[in-house]
Amino acid sequence: MFSQLTRYASQLDIEIEDAEMDIRMTYDTRGKLLLEDVSPGCNDLTYVFKIQSPAPSEKVQEMLGLIEKGCHTINSLKNPVPVAGKLIHNGQEIAAP
Repeated sequence: MFSQLTRYASQLDIEIEDAEMDIRMTYDTRGKLLLEDVSPGCNDLTYVFKIQSPAPSEKVQEMLGLIEKGCHTINSLKNPVPVAGKLIHNGQEIAAP
């Protein structure tokens, strides 16, 4: 989201004095440790975006809307995409699990 912050702050002519982001996910540890038939994926993701700027709040809110719309990561989490992988061991491709 920070790369989008730079883009849209510039586009909307918003001066950013400071920016900080706290991202948190909750998940069931049993899934991560493969102890039970529980998904290792996260249950939810939340963030707090702290922005110091002399710009009006309405303009900063507009910018955040554009940031969310333009962020690859946020959109990939909201609308899951196929994931494919390859395993190359000692220079040889072998079947991934």
